[in-house]
Amino acid sequence: MLKEKPVILSISALDSSALRGVEADVKTALKLNTYCTVATTCVTSQNTQRCISRLALSSSMVYDQIKAASEDFHIGCVKVGLISNINQAKAVKDALDKYFAGVPVVLDPVIASKFGHVYTDAETLEYIKENIFHKVTLLTPNMKEAETLTEMKVSTVTEMLAAAQKLHIDYGTSVLITGGALEGELKDVLVIDGKEKIIDRKRVDRAAFGLGATVSTAIATYLAKGYKMEEAVRFGLEYLQMCLREKTDLGHNEGAIWHI
Repeated sequence: MLKEKPVILSISALDSSALRGVEADVKTALKLNTYCTVATTCVTSQNTQRCISRLALSSSMVYDQIKAASEDFHIGCVKVGLISNINQAKAVKDALDKYFAGVPVVLDPVIASKFGHVYTDAETLEYIKENIFHKVTLLTPNMKEAETLTEMKVSTVTEMLAAAQKLHIDYGTSVLITGGALEGELKDVLVIDGKEKIIDRKRVDRAAFGLGATVSTAIATYLAKGYKMEEAVRFGLEYLQMCLREKTDLGHNEGAIWHI
């Protein structure tokens, strides 16, 4: 008898170093006993030290990849990462409408890289906010991304809570703001149905790549398995901590994480 496995769809970029994007999503899902299909939006030439170049795929190709996944797999959750331009954003919006009504969607708002490359221009970001955020079950910005999305200062836990509430009120979605950039103790902020949760995490003293992709995908796997939102978020954050603690010698920069 065939075993049924939970399945997610990752809509994001391809990273040549496999640190971020769909590769990080596939590794995360497999480690958490979940199958991950992909719809690649952009091909990037990156490593642990720099981003060399990137190439956006056509909006029709992005749409067709999403369509292909929906036709053949029972997708339990959709994770959305990098969307390169407004035409891709329109394709993602149309595909979510047509193929994934009622399916949980976790959106990691990838706006810029650690190297300063801006991935999402202002026009595209505005379209995503106006047309996709309302379809999302959970937003997972870091503090810098939360500042960009809300145009509010986000440097303390109190400010994180205010920004999360604004995003929740504006778009009707649950919001997790990760607090890696906080001074002192590490805390994350979660808002579900207007209720605020502050989650304590023990800081792992290292810089790393692909954290947003890893945690958002981990949460998506738990949602696909049927976990409630708060449980999925807490388990996803615990998985991220496990990956951060597993220090490995990969590349010339120690920022690569090992998906355990």
